[in-house]
Amino acid sequence: MKWCWNLLCSFLLLELAPIQAFVDINMLTALQIHKNLNGSEDPCRNFWNYACGNYSAANGTKYVDNFQLVEDLYAQAMVEFMESEGELIESDLVLNEEPAARLLAQMRAYYKACTKDQEIDWSEADLHSLEPNDWALETAKFRRHGLNAVFFDERVDVETNDSLRPVVQLKMPALSNNYSERRALQVLQRNHSGSVEGISRLVDQLRQLEAKHRQEEPLVQSWSLADLTQNIAEINWQGYFHELLSGHLEGVLFEVSDVDYLRELGQLLSNTSRSTINLYLRLRLTVLLKQSAPAMRNPKKCIHHMRALLPLGMNYLYKRYVYKHRDLLDTKQLLLIFDSLKIMFGSYLNANRLQLSAEQLSYVMKKLGAMKLRVGNLPEETSHAFYDSHYESANFSDSLFLGNILEALSLRTRLQHDALRLPHSRLDLHRYYVNDDVFKARTSPFYENERNTITVPLIFLQWPLFDNRQHHIFQFSLMGGVLAHELTHAFEQEGILFDADGNESLVGLQIRETKDFQNAIKCAARTPAVSLKERLADLNGLQLAYDTFFGPNHNSQKYEYRPYAFESEFKAPQLFHLSYAQFFCGILPPVLGHDRDDVRVNFSVRNLRQFSLDFKCSPPAVQSPPVCELWRPI
Repeated sequence: MKWCWNLLCSFLLLELAPIQAFVDINMLTALQIHKNLNGSEDPCRNFWNYACGNYSAANGTKYVDNFQLVEDLYAQAMVEFMESEGELIESDLVLNEEPAARLLAQMRAYYKACTKDQEIDWSEADLHSLEPNDWALETAKFRRHGLNAVFFDERVDVETNDSLRPVVQLKMPALSNNYSERRALQVLQRNHSGSVEGISRLVDQLRQLEAKHRQEEPLVQSWSLADLTQNIAEINWQGYFHELLSGHLEGVLFEVSDVDYLRELGQLLSNTSRSTINLYLRLRLTVLLKQSAPAMRNPKKCIHHMRALLPLGMNYLYKRYVYKHRDLLDTKQLLLIFDSLKIMFGSYLNANRLQLSAEQLSYVMKKLGAMKLRVGNLPEETSHAFYDSHYESANFSDSLFLGNILEALSLRTRLQHDALRLPHSRLDLHRYYVNDDVFKARTSPFYENERNTITVPLIFLQWPLFDNRQHHIFQFSLMGGVLAHELTHAFEQEGILFDADGNESLVGLQIRETKDFQNAIKCAARTPAVSLKERLADLNGLQLAYDTFFGPNHNSQKYEYRPYAFESEFKAPQLFHLSYAQFFCGILPPVLGHDRDDVRVNFSVRNLRQFSLDFKCSPPAVQSPPVCELWRPI
């Protein structure tokens, strides 16, 4: 454990023999930090504005933040690959492995249609051939094409107490679906003015029904298909799932919420004309297709669109033909950071700030030990046959883009439901990857409770966010801060409920209900937060990253720091904070899922005991509230 606490000292010694490659990338990184710096701001008053206040002035208006920068670099590289035949041959010769040629042909056909087919007819023509039918059967037909959460939300997840068993979750649509409803009504008024009254009445009835039954934490029932059919007889579940799963219904398990809503929904739709339901489904499908398509169609926009809808194919091509040679070095550095964070967090747990029982302490220790880091959202399976067959059922055209979107949405739905098609099937982790219903793919690392795994998307592994040649102070502050944030998600008030294997556990609930855990939550909630779990991850993440690099109870006033070869103005502690903040630099975005970036940074550094010492901040005139800490030892 001692080596981890002395990490800084060993890294400083490396400066005695600087390596030219390190100096180059480090000087570039330090220069970027200085460009973003707003020297007229007091770091003790508003650190985000101090560290990032000149971002727009330094970078112009081309990129709103560093995420957009690395996304653009990724898109440019993928455009060059998609439009270059020679690079394929050269890369495959070097790799000496047979490529997934069929997959590549499919992806290039999709890309060509996206960039070349400029005419799209949004007149809901694609499913006109489907005759109005029993509303449940009708809904299932549209669900097969990717349309979800019109009348109820149906998706595949894993069982609460068995993270390897796939289940079907059924519940009321989320409030966020109101946006799609409004868009559908707009399309209706433009193209079907004679049907406005009937569709508007249906939408109003659905909203009223949802408002009547919406609960913050509804009871979840675990049922077989026979149970589901018996308990909610108002809906033709047998017909719905026979259509959706092509008859593969044996052993399927259902987790059902909002039972009373579903019963009344069945009654409502049984008394609604089939033509009204059919038209509304077609309107919602049109909205889905428009949401899925790039807002503007050009090569880069098409690349990002494909990254969201076809993640396996795009990640395979990027890793094999663009990212390629960086893989081993990046993975080595990321594992060094990750393992160091785990060791330090293990020391947090051993200190037992929350006064956990032996059983509770064993629970969190086991979970930490089992946590994995995955570099890139790709399965362990590497055979070209797997990749060639994965999209085999899709029929992508090189000229009809709208048809390709529908194929991609249908493919995604089919792949998500594949795990249900075999009786008592289990998730095949060797072939597992994240394939969510998203229109914009993730760029930043993320944690999955059910897999107890942090995934670092390959697109994130680009300068200025990460470069394996950077000095450790840059890597452990920015990437270390990000990984520490994601690691903390396993131990905040929601993540703590999942054990080492990704199953929900009563032990986790007991830990969450302890007095000290609740006090930490109350402390973090003193200032309103968009997401409390994100705030806890921010707070503990910075504390963990700082302690991992400098050691526990570090006091910068007791040390004299030798300047780095690439940075003469800021010493190690200050440079650490400035580098950490680069993750958040940009033109402030609207609030979505997290607090605003300036709020996140300022709240985090304000709750790091060492920050005021590192920047020699004067004691406040009015006593500040105590710092908020969850797992960090007192």
